[in-house]
Amino acid sequence: MLTSVSGYYNGSQIVMDEPVDISKGQKVIITLLSSAQNVSEKREIDLHKYTGRGKQMFDSKSGVDDYIKGLRENDRV
Repeated sequence: MLTSVSGYYNGSQIVMDEPVDISKGQKVIITLLSSAQNVSEKREIDLHKYTGRGKQMFDSKSGVDDYIKGLRENDRV
């Protein structure tokens, strides 16, 4: 059986939100999620560190058309 169940920790044990038939000794995987306090905090993402690659590739005197033309010249056998 492979299933995923949400729940919460009440201070002494984990309480599942829905009943699941589990046998004694059955292996489980427990994933601890961020608390609600941490989830509400939004991190600022710096998009500038992911942009600019195109400018570096095509910032030449010949431009994009010449770059693509050069790629196509040697793509035939």
